[in-house]
Amino acid sequence: MFTVKLDDIPEEGLKLSWEEQRDSLVTYLRHLSSIDFDFENPLHAEARITRIGKAYLIQGSLQTLLRLRCARCLEEFPYPLSSAFDLSLHSAKGTSFEEEVELDAEDMESNFFEGGEIHLSEVACEQIFLEIPFQPLCSEDCKGLCPQCGRDRNLSSCDCSQEDWEAGFSVLRKLKLDPS
Repeated sequence: MFTVKLDDIPEEGLKLSWEEQRDSLVTYLRHLSSIDFDFENPLHAEARITRIGKAYLIQGSLQTLLRLRCARCLEEFPYPLSSAFDLSLHSAKGTSFEEEVELDAEDMESNFFEGGEIHLSEVACEQIFLEIPFQPLCSEDCKGLCPQCGRDRNLSSCDCSQEDWEAGFSVLRKLKLDPS
Protein backbone atom coordinates (compact mmCIF):
# COMPACT_ATOMS: atom_id res chain seq x y z
CA MET A 1 0.00 0.00 0.00
CA PHE A 2 1.24 3.44 -0.93
CA THR A 3 2.35 5.80 1.85
CA VAL A 4 4.31 9.04 2.03
CA LYS A 5 6.41 10.16 4.98
CA LEU A 6 5.56 13.61 6.30
CA ASP A 7 9.26 14.52 6.37
CA ASP A 8 9.40 13.89 2.59
CA ILE A 9 6.85 16.65 1.83
CA PRO A 10 8.75 19.85 0.91
CA GLU A 11 7.43 23.35 1.68
CA GLU A 12 6.22 23.80 -1.92
CA GLY A 13 4.21 20.57 -1.71
CA LEU A 14 4.52 17.19 -3.31
CA LYS A 15 2.86 15.84 -6.45
CA LEU A 16 2.48 12.07 -6.69
CA SER A 17 1.10 9.55 -9.13
CA TRP A 18 0.69 5.83 -8.40
CA GLU A 19 -1.09 2.67 -9.38
CA GLU A 20 -2.61 0.04 -7.09
CA GLN A 21 -3.07 -3.50 -8.38
CA ARG A 22 -6.34 -5.40 -7.90
CA ASP A 23 -4.93 -8.10 -5.58
CA SER A 24 -3.37 -5.57 -3.24
CA LEU A 25 -6.58 -3.51 -3.05
CA VAL A 26 -8.87 -6.50 -2.51
CA THR A 27 -6.63 -7.90 0.24
CA TYR A 28 -6.50 -4.53 2.00
CA LEU A 29 -10.25 -3.87 1.73
CA ARG A 30 -11.23 -7.35 2.94
CA HIS A 31 -9.37 -6.62 6.19
CA LEU A 32 -11.61 -3.59 6.77
CA SER A 33 -15.02 -5.05 5.95
CA SER A 34 -16.81 -7.28 3.53
CA ILE A 35 -16.93 -5.71 0.10
CA ASP A 36 -19.51 -6.45 -2.56
CA PHE A 37 -17.56 -5.21 -5.56
CA ASP A 38 -14.41 -6.11 -7.43
CA PHE A 39 -11.77 -4.28 -9.47
CA GLU A 40 -11.55 -4.97 -13.19
CA ASN A 41 -8.66 -2.55 -13.68
CA PRO A 42 -5.88 -1.27 -11.44
CA LEU A 43 -6.53 1.95 -9.54
CA HIS A 44 -4.77 4.97 -11.04
CA ALA A 45 -4.39 7.87 -8.63
CA GLU A 46 -2.78 11.27 -8.46
CA ALA A 47 -2.42 13.60 -5.49
CA ARG A 48 -0.90 16.91 -4.59
CA ILE A 49 -0.07 17.23 -0.90
CA THR A 50 0.45 20.68 0.59
CA ARG A 51 1.29 21.53 4.18
CA ILE A 52 -0.96 24.18 5.74
CA GLY A 53 0.22 24.87 9.27
CA LYS A 54 -0.08 21.58 11.14
CA ALA A 55 -2.56 20.14 8.62
CA TYR A 56 -2.10 18.71 5.13
CA LEU A 57 -4.31 19.37 2.11
CA ILE A 58 -4.62 16.53 -0.39
CA GLN A 59 -6.05 17.37 -3.79
CA GLY A 60 -6.34 14.28 -5.89
CA SER A 61 -8.09 12.20 -8.48
CA LEU A 62 -8.56 8.52 -9.12
CA GLN A 63 -9.79 6.29 -11.93
CA THR A 64 -10.61 2.61 -12.09
CA LEU A 65 -13.16 0.18 -13.45
CA LEU A 66 -15.20 -1.68 -10.84
CA ARG A 67 -17.49 -4.68 -11.14
CA LEU A 68 -20.75 -4.07 -9.22
CA ARG A 69 -23.94 -6.09 -8.79
CA CYS A 70 -27.22 -4.49 -9.92
CA ALA A 71 -29.68 -3.90 -7.07
CA ARG A 72 -32.64 -4.78 -9.30
CA CYS A 73 -31.62 -7.77 -11.45
CA LEU A 74 -28.57 -8.97 -9.45
CA GLU A 75 -26.39 -9.19 -12.59
CA GLU A 76 -22.80 -7.96 -12.43
CA PHE A 77 -21.87 -4.98 -14.60
CA PRO A 78 -18.81 -2.78 -15.19
CA TYR A 79 -18.85 0.59 -13.41
CA PRO A 80 -16.27 3.18 -14.50
CA LEU A 81 -15.25 5.28 -11.53
CA SER A 82 -13.54 8.62 -11.90
CA SER A 83 -13.39 11.03 -8.99
CA ALA A 84 -11.66 14.20 -7.92
CA PHE A 85 -11.37 15.02 -4.22
CA ASP A 86 -10.06 17.58 -1.74
CA LEU A 87 -9.28 16.35 1.75
CA SER A 88 -7.61 18.00 4.71
CA LEU A 89 -5.73 15.79 7.15
CA HIS A 90 -5.12 16.78 10.76
CA SER A 91 -2.92 15.08 13.31
CA ALA A 92 -4.90 12.89 15.70
CA LYS A 93 -2.33 13.59 18.41
CA GLY A 94 -3.88 15.67 21.17
CA THR A 95 -7.38 15.40 19.69
CA SER A 96 -10.16 14.19 21.95
CA PHE A 97 -12.71 11.94 20.26
CA GLU A 98 -14.71 11.24 23.41
CA GLU A 99 -17.39 13.93 23.18
CA GLU A 100 -20.02 13.96 20.46
CA VAL A 101 -20.04 16.96 18.16
CA GLU A 102 -22.16 17.80 15.14
CA LEU A 103 -20.15 17.82 11.92
CA ASP A 104 -20.55 20.58 9.37
CA ALA A 105 -19.79 20.41 5.63
CA GLU A 106 -16.14 21.40 6.14
CA ASP A 107 -15.65 18.64 8.72
CA MET A 108 -16.90 16.08 6.22
CA GLU A 109 -13.90 16.88 4.02
CA SER A 110 -11.46 16.34 6.88
CA ASN A 111 -9.75 13.29 8.25
CA PHE A 112 -7.06 12.42 10.77
CA PHE A 113 -3.71 10.69 10.60
CA GLU A 114 -1.41 9.20 13.20
CA GLY A 115 2.32 8.81 13.11
CA GLY A 116 4.76 10.26 10.66
CA GLU A 117 3.16 9.19 7.39
CA ILE A 118 0.02 9.48 5.30
CA HIS A 119 -1.47 6.29 3.88
CA LEU A 120 -2.54 7.44 0.42
CA SER A 121 -3.94 4.02 -0.47
CA GLU A 122 -6.37 4.35 2.45
CA VAL A 123 -7.40 7.80 1.25
CA ALA A 124 -8.02 6.43 -2.24
CA CYS A 125 -10.05 3.48 -0.91
CA GLU A 126 -12.20 5.83 1.18
CA GLN A 127 -12.93 7.85 -1.95
CA ILE A 128 -13.95 4.67 -3.80
CA PHE A 129 -16.43 3.79 -1.04
CA LEU A 130 -17.86 7.32 -1.22
CA GLU A 131 -18.36 7.10 -4.99
CA ILE A 132 -20.10 3.71 -5.20
CA PRO A 133 -23.87 4.24 -5.51
CA PHE A 134 -26.01 3.05 -2.60
CA GLN A 135 -28.13 0.99 -5.00
CA PRO A 136 -26.05 0.35 -8.13
CA LEU A 137 -28.06 -0.18 -11.32
CA CYS A 138 -26.83 -1.84 -14.51
CA SER A 139 -29.03 0.69 -16.36
CA GLU A 140 -31.68 3.21 -15.33
CA ASP A 141 -34.37 1.23 -17.16
CA CYS A 142 -33.47 -2.14 -15.57
CA LYS A 143 -36.70 -4.07 -15.07
CA GLY A 144 -35.33 -6.22 -12.26
CA LEU A 145 -36.51 -9.62 -11.14
CA CYS A 146 -40.13 -10.78 -10.94
CA PRO A 147 -41.05 -10.85 -7.23
CA GLN A 148 -43.07 -14.04 -7.75
CA CYS A 149 -41.08 -16.33 -10.06
CA GLY A 150 -37.64 -14.65 -9.92
CA ARG A 151 -37.28 -14.38 -13.71
CA ASP A 152 -35.03 -11.59 -14.99
CA ARG A 153 -37.48 -9.21 -16.68
CA ASN A 154 -34.67 -7.76 -18.81
CA LEU A 155 -34.27 -11.11 -20.58
CA SER A 156 -37.91 -12.20 -20.89
CA SER A 157 -41.35 -11.44 -19.55
CA CYS A 158 -43.36 -13.77 -17.35
CA ASP A 159 -47.04 -14.51 -16.92
CA CYS A 160 -47.13 -13.75 -13.21
CA SER A 161 -49.95 -11.53 -12.03
CA GLN A 162 -48.85 -8.13 -10.79
CA GLU A 163 -52.14 -7.64 -8.92
CA ASP A 164 -51.09 -9.90 -6.05
CA TRP A 165 -47.90 -7.93 -5.49
CA GLU A 166 -49.64 -4.55 -5.68
CA ALA A 167 -52.64 -5.67 -3.61
CA GLY A 168 -50.76 -5.25 -0.34
CA PHE A 169 -50.36 -1.55 -0.96
CA SER A 170 -53.86 -0.93 -2.33
CA VAL A 171 -55.12 0.11 1.12
CA LEU A 172 -52.86 3.15 0.92
CA ARG A 173 -55.02 4.52 -1.90
CA LYS A 174 -57.85 4.95 0.60
CA LEU A 175 -55.66 6.91 3.01
CA LYS A 176 -56.82 10.53 3.36
CA LEU A 177 -54.28 13.02 4.59
CA ASP A 178 -55.25 16.14 6.50
CA PRO A 179 -53.79 19.09 4.52
CA SER A 180 -53.38 21.27 7.63
